[in-house]
Amino acid sequence: MRLRSLNESELHEFLETVPDDLVDEVAAEIDGPLVEGAGANYAAERSARNAEAINAKTAAAQEIGPLPEIANPARRKAASENNLLFADTYFKPTFYLPWAPYQRAMMNRFQNVVLSGGRECHAVRRGGLKSTCARVSTLWAVINGHRRFPVLVGATDDKASEHRENFFALLASSPLLLDDYPEMTPLLLKWRQPKRQFRLDGRLLSLHPKDGRGRIVFPDIHDSASCQAHIAPYSVNATDVSGLSYVDRFGVTIRPDLLVFDDVQTPQSAKSPLMTEEREEAITKTFLGLAGLGEKIAAIMVATVREHDDLTERFLSRERHPDWDGEKYPSIIRMPDKMDLWETYGQKLSQGDTPTIGKAMAQEFYETHRESMDSGGVVAWEHDKLPDELSALQSLMTVRALDLSFFRCEIQQEGEIQVNTSGLRLDAQTLLNRTSGYARGRVPDDAAFLTAFVDSSDKVLWWMVLAVGKDLSGSIVDYGTWPDQQRPVFYKANLAHAIGNEAPGRSWEESFVVAHNELEQMLCDDWQTVSGKTRQIDLILKDWSDGGQMPLIRSQIGSSKDRNRMRASKGFAPKPGRKPIHLWGDIHRDKSGTGWIERRSENPVHVQFDANIIKSMAARRLLTARGAPSAIMLPGTDDRANRLLVEHFTSEVPKEVSYDGTKGVVWVDIPYRNNDWWDCFCGCLTAASVLGCKLSGDTATKKQVKKFALPGGVRRE
Repeated sequence: MRLRSLNESELHEFLETVPDDLVDEVAAEIDGPLVEGAGANYAAERSARNAEAINAKTAAAQEIGPLPEIANPARRKAASENNLLFADTYFKPTFYLPWAPYQRAMMNRFQNVVLSGGRECHAVRRGGLKSTCARVSTLWAVINGHRRFPVLVGATDDKASEHRENFFALLASSPLLLDDYPEMTPLLLKWRQPKRQFRLDGRLLSLHPKDGRGRIVFPDIHDSASCQAHIAPYSVNATDVSGLSYVDRFGVTIRPDLLVFDDVQTPQSAKSPLMTEEREEAITKTFLGLAGLGEKIAAIMVATVREHDDLTERFLSRERHPDWDGEKYPSIIRMPDKMDLWETYGQKLSQGDTPTIGKAMAQEFYETHRESMDSGGVVAWEHDKLPDELSALQSLMTVRALDLSFFRCEIQQEGEIQVNTSGLRLDAQTLLNRTSGYARGRVPDDAAFLTAFVDSSDKVLWWMVLAVGKDLSGSIVDYGTWPDQQRPVFYKANLAHAIGNEAPGRSWEESFVVAHNELEQMLCDDWQTVSGKTRQIDLILKDWSDGGQMPLIRSQIGSSKDRNRMRASKGFAPKPGRKPIHLWGDIHRDKSGTGWIERRSENPVHVQFDANIIKSMAARRLLTARGAPSAIMLPGTDDRANRLLVEHFTSEVPKEVSYDGTKGVVWVDIPYRNNDWWDCFCGCLTAASVLGCKLSGDTATKKQVKKFALPGGVRRE
């Protein structure tokens, strides 16, 4: 055959053109032995060679070595031993302004924590670069081998992801850092091309910008100080933190050795004692418990004071956390001497027809009196000012004039303490200790009445049952929601069960009525007393809101077999000095008492009450000493079991107001807080008043009935 005349290389070249499925057949037809490798094994060998070629080509494309030499070893060594010098050397564009004294202090103290351990909390105003300082300190600790497994903790999952992205953005912003730390190049390349694999000197690197658990995994470059180091961003509310660890190339289990808490509270959580307590427990019990057996874990917290006794203030308290140290950094270290001039400055800000005119007038006043106005004032950082203002003191005092509360909390890190001018403000910790000792759901034997209140919302019904004596003393029997949320802590924003979900296929209106029917059946059932007897609820009030719920509640009560012990109700807030609610309505047919009236003259019969008067009365019941007449207690024996209830009870604050010369107290909602069980408690007390309960010495408020004469000289009252 002509193929026999081909030399070995030509024969191989020919067989390369033959399809794989025909190679064996062609080889069999060739007369005589062919070159080694032809025949049955040739296709496999050719595939192997192709695979080798492809693998070699892929490996060549993945190769990023050799890494360049360190550009300046002396500079790197000096920076590796000094956190502040590291930041100043490699991140000059980030820290482009002269360092503030408090920023230098933070960086030095962060270095001490990284190198020697400890736990530090530092409170700085927003915009004071506290997060950037903490992030740079974390990078310094890892790439220089001071720490192998830091955990970055944010307030939410989104903030945790933001920490990761900001970390890489910081890394990418410094070419000088990559010059002195060339081992960081593979990690930065992986961040930019996450699907690509990388090799160094032929060896496949193991690294991740975000692994399966969201961690940053540094490349396993064996002679690198950061070899196989991890950085794990997490939310403070994360549930999958326990047991966090990894195994290095030597088989050693590495556990977290540094925690960096960066603004781990939100405006909502700062106002919530319960959410603050939950985050405090997560830090002290979950995150600080991540260290290995017999090992200590270092911790850094950077935060801003938002409220009195918020998370920041708690970790700055040596009494509450004696194992923590820290510092508050107010923006004005010493207030100026001439505060009267600054008061005038603040008044001028509000003058003029527009804010621009007012600011110009204030600016002119400051320019004229600057020497006197600056006298005695000391600021933390002279660069802490807006471009159009003359000094940091002016900029900060402008904030004070416009929003004193913001200035105290976020600028001065003081934490605003609400002034309890009314004497009615409720304290969460005091309430938690105020348990009745009776099991939840059990009625005290000496209770004169059992009342209930239902507060309606579109998604859930809030309810409460109160056992009360004739002198308004007693205890809360039980409280909850319909449908039951089946967990101890929940908020309106994250309800697990809603009215519409419990009755699929029905309209919302029908589902709403069904919810009331189901809850009513439970409330109107027998309630067990402490001695084992049974009681029935004497009066149930239901919140009669305006809008779509009003006709539904009207029809639901009217069709109930227990309608004789139910009333719709509605709270009002008349201004001080206006006609009191007990004087509303028909003076002959309606029944009234302090802060309420039962409108028997209207159909359906319903109750109206002054919400501010009733809430003030309710607060006094909770402030009255245990065992004293008119004191009301919380249910159960476990202080912590009522944390969410206390959260509702402290969701409003009393404020003294004056209207047309008449003083009074109004109750104001705290933003982001749920207050439904507080409304239920006030409603239960209103129901008790309707039943005849009153304070000792309270003669109620009877309406005056005018005398008039009948014909014939007969008089009637």
